[in-house]
Amino acid sequence: MIELKSIPFFVNFSDKDIKMLKDNSTLVNYNANDIVYYERDKPKYLFLLIEGGVNVYKTNSKGRQLHIHTVNPVDFLGELAVFYKIPYHNTTECITKCKILKIDYYKLNKNFCKDLFFCKELVNSLNSRITALMQVVDSSFLTTKERVARFILKNLNEFKDSTYTDISKRLNMTPETFSRILNDFKRKKLIDMDSEHNITIIDKNTLLEISE
Repeated sequence: MIELKSIPFFVNFSDKDIKMLKDNSTLVNYNANDIVYYERDKPKYLFLLIEGGVNVYKTNSKGRQLHIHTVNPVDFLGELAVFYKIPYHNTTECITKCKILKIDYYKLNKNFCKDLFFCKELVNSLNSRITALMQVVDSSFLTTKERVARFILKNLNEFKDSTYTDISKRLNMTPETFSRILNDFKRKKLIDMDSEHNITIIDKNTLLEISE
């Protein structure tokens, strides 16, 4: 088991509370593409991502995935459903190998609620989920070119560590569409790409105009 006192959310917990947390938690190792929980599952655990990264998405009746956001450590997963005692409203899938702490929240609810710092961090996490949903709504009004231009301007470094497939999922478009737009930007000398798909911005002003 990891040292729970080293996790910022639990720094103010007493030794007694930490012991109860340990007794009602399990550290689970996940592989890339493993599902942490599915949309509409009944919540039991509050998940805490310790290592790795996960994608959070919704799936429509035709099987099309709508990417909501990506979560990196250390952060909560499924807190909205657990907090309001409603089914998980999305599916969470591991991007890489992950270490996730499964916490039996309902057994420990009283312990959590008496720690003001923990409650503040939980509220902040809930707010970040609402912000992510608002960004998805805003993005739905953008064209695919506008989405790609905005992603390049705001997340340029992520091209070094992510595949086209990963990024296209986050932008809610097919890898083929994403690749075609990048090649179009390169042909118009807005960007340059090396053999490893690292991108350099050449014409920032035009990308800004497209993104707006």
